Amino acid sequence: MIGGRRPTPASQTRASTPASQNRTCWGPRLRLVVRLICLASASAVLWPVLPWNGAPRMVLRLSAFTVICSGIALRSLRWGAGIGLIFAAVSLSKRRWFCRYLCPAGLLLEGVERIGMRKTSWWKRCPPVGRYAALLTVAGAAAGYPLLLWMDPLAIFSSPFAIRGAASAISAVLAGTALGILVLLSLTSGPIWCSRLCPLGGTQDLLAAANIRPSAESRSSPRPGTRLGFVARRALLVGIAGTGMGLLAERAGAARGDKAPLRPPGAIQENRFAGLCLRCGSCIRACPSQILHADLGQAGIAGLLAPVLRYGKKYCLENCRACTQVCPSGALKELDLEQKRRYVIGEALVDGSICWVPLGRKDCNACVHACPFGAIQMYWDEEKYIAYPLVATEKCNGCGACEVACPTGEIKAIRVWKRVD
Repeated sequence: MIGGRRPTPASQTRASTPASQNRTCWGPRLRLVVRLICLASASAVLWPVLPWNGAPRMVLRLSAFTVICSGIALRSLRWGAGIGLIFAAVSLSKRRWFCRYLCPAGLLLEGVERIGMRKTSWWKRCPPVGRYAALLTVAGAAAGYPLLLWMDPLAIFSSPFAIRGAASAISAVLAGTALGILVLLSLTSGPIWCSRLCPLGGTQDLLAAANIRPSAESRSSPRPGTRLGFVARRALLVGIAGTGMGLLAERAGAARGDKAPLRPPGAIQENRFAGLCLRCGSCIRACPSQILHADLGQAGIAGLLAPVLRYGKKYCLENCRACTQVCPSGALKELDLEQKRRYVIGEALVDGSICWVPLGRKDCNACVHACPFGAIQMYWDEEKYIAYPLVATEKCNGCGACEVACPTGEIKAIRVWKRVD
């Protein structure tokens, strides 16, 4: 037949139809099985079921968003970051490949969406916030302070597992707050997080866009560079804003000085800590002493929900480095035991107006016996004719053993404070 397609024999049509239907049927099922395996594996690692202390951080290092931004901020790549970079490379040619096959948070939210309320589509009018969040964070990372790193979906998925090590009911509630908000959004508004807000999805979109060749239609357009120029200008503005905000946030962190809270051992400088911390809860659930808590405002809005150290019934054990082994972003440096013992958390100071010894109320040397580093000795002042505990600052790393042992009641005579250099 001239000018038309050659007719396909009916036998061929009947033979090919079942095969194509099978492929269409098995594709989504296989993808669902893979995603369920990834969800179960991530949950097992984060609980954690595996005996390896550093296993939980590997889940978060799958994120191209976290790996790229933390690498730029630290000017180095941490061990295990290569997997995230591989997924970033795959995203150049396979758009949102990680979201479709591996992301446990995405599968969880999709399941919630299916059982949700009446679906609305208002979110389709929202701009691609995730892409701008990714650009803003990368630009801030170049200035040393990745602004929105805590928005990583793998960090949000990881947070509720900190309930396992929560020291209080408030800490347990805070651990699940972020994921609870995303679940509520999925129930009421459908896929708004994955489609519009997620910075990891936005990172994959940007990587895929960087590898897209212009179509024949766009090349033949009278003004082929108009759209590209518009996008480039917008990206430039977001980059400038991110760099400026990163510099301001870093300066605000440095200005906290002696008002900064105690941070876990291995914490980087305060001016960058809040930016690099994912708020994933890994260090909180890893701490056997349960002395790490989510910050409720001690370091201001910028430090909200980042880990702070408060001594209660236990102190920072001299033979423990668990929190330094689980941080995925580099906010806590990984330390061996010797490095951890030398790391200065803070400085123990004695309040002579509360301590029983100089007041002559009781002969007490609890802090002297409690210190695992021999940093406290009882000193006799001949002129004042009183005794009081004296802290050798060169030996004290602020572990808090003395504060825990102090018997003066709710208000301790010896406490650990942030050391100001």
